[in-house]
Parts: sequence; C-alpha cells; structure tokens
Amino acid sequence: MELRGTTAVVTGGGNGIGRALCSALAAEGVNIVVADIDANAARSVSEELRTRAIETIDIKVDVSCVESVHRMAELASATFGGVELLFNNAGVIPPASALIETSVADAEWIFNVNVLGTLNCIREFAPRFQDADREARIINTASEHALGVPHVASGVYTASKHAILGLSDVLRFELPRHVRVSVLCPGIVATSLWRATERRQSQYGGPLASNPMAEELMQGLGMPVEEVATRAIAGVKRGDFYIVTHPHSVEYAEERWHEIQQSFRTYAPRYSGDERFNLKALFMNAFKSSNDDSRRQQKED
Repeated sequence: MELRGTTAVVTGGGNGIGRALCSALAAEGVNIVVADIDANAARSVSEELRTRAIETIDIKVDVSCVESVHRMAELASATFGGVELLFNNAGVIPPASALIETSVADAEWIFNVNVLGTLNCIREFAPRFQDADREARIINTASEHALGVPHVASGVYTASKHAILGLSDVLRFELPRHVRVSVLCPGIVATSLWRATERRQSQYGGPLASNPMAEELMQGLGMPVEEVATRAIAGVKRGDFYIVTHPHSVEYAEERWHEIQQSFRTYAPRYSGDERFNLKALFMNAFKSSNDDSRRQQKED
C-alpha cells in the first residue's frame, strides 16, 4: 500500500508506541490524527509533527466511550475528507497482582479500554473503509502475550490481548479485500505503559500511582519504540496479518503449537470424514453468500 498522502488515526498517539507510529507515519508523508486520553500529550505530538510538512490534528479521546470515538471519527472526516489507516493502539495495564486478586473495577477497565475500545474504533471506521473505493488498513495492537506467553501477575491484561487477536482474526475475513487487517504483537517495549494507572478514569477507581520499579524494568529491557514502529509500518505496506517485533517470541508460539498438536494426537487424531465438523468453512460460505445477497439487493434498490 502506498502511504504518502493518506490519513491515519492513531489512538494512544501521545506516548510510547503510538508516538513512534505518528513519527514514522509522518516520515512516510501521512497526515495524522493524534488521539489520546491525555490531551496535552496529543497536542505536543501534533505540534511536533507539523514541522514535518504534513497536516495533523490532535484530539482528546477515551476509546472506551462510544460518543468520544464517534466525535474523533467525525472530526477526522471533516478535516481530511476521509481516513485510510486506523491504528488501534490505545491500551492500559493494571497494577501487578495474581489473577484471583484482580479487582472487578480493574478487569472492567482493562477490557473496556483494550478490547471494547478497539471494537468501538473498528465499528466507527470499518464501515467507512468498506464504502470507500480505496485501500485501507486496520492495525490492532495486541502483544506477544496473544501468541503464547502468559503475563504472570497480569492475567486480565493477557486475556485482553488474546481477545484483540481473536476479533482481528474474525474481522479480516468479514471485510472486503481492499480493507486489510493486521495485528501488531510486540514484546516488552520501552514505553510508559505502566503509568496508565495515573490516567485511570474515575468509574474504574480513579488515578493510582504507578509502580516505578515496573517502569524501570520496561525502560531498561524494552525494545526502543522506534524499532517497533518501523516493523509496524513495514507490515502495513505489505498487508500482512501478523506483525511481530521480538525474535524470541517465536519460542512461545512454537511451545503453544507443540502442546496443542500433542493434545490433538492424543484426543482427536484426524480421520476420514471429520471435515463435516469444520465450522470455519461453513461460516465462511454462509457469510459470503449473505454478503453477495446484500450487495445484489443494494444494486437492485
């Protein structure tokens, strides 16, 4: 996909991976909507980008709020006439705790931002992408935790990243060919993700001091955000579904596959005729037939 001259919406664009994505996109000649729950951070990035000979706007957005996401989409369309790239990058992580000790409020916070926030943006932009007669991309930020590594002491966060992979996997088969879906799966990155609790909304318990030890760990061991952004942009250009960043993560994926494979060999080895249970094929055929009927009806109308 040729990026120059297109427009991108980047949620969580005020910090970390989002900020690096904005910078990398600007280098490609992409106009950018910098969206973040931290209005000052979004404005800072937007002002910095304006020196790069591109057009940019900033907006405060809470992706867990449908109305807030709709306002963002309307502003983007009114300003640029359309959007071709959606980076669902906003995400939060709770204070470290055993899964059974995770509070309901924190669980709701994680899922409402990480999963429903991603879905809210998809529901707002995907229909626009479908109707436009040009290439478009949706890039959802998951994690290496979605590929096979359980994040000990952050079980709900791990679950949210699995959910993002799942909805991305379904979405890529539901959208027309000119709209590609990618899932970005980075490992540990040098970001300020651990400071997300400082911006936790009041309905989930309000702000909470971040853990300086956790932040020190991420800054000390994490991959530079610029490297993650470089891989992400390369994946967008290629149109790949999986965009990975940390080479060692393949070990987690392999370990998971070997365990699954052994389970099938033990409990459900293949046999002639077993494909009659293949729901994927049945669903895909039914979905294609439904879409064809819908398009045919639209032409008749």
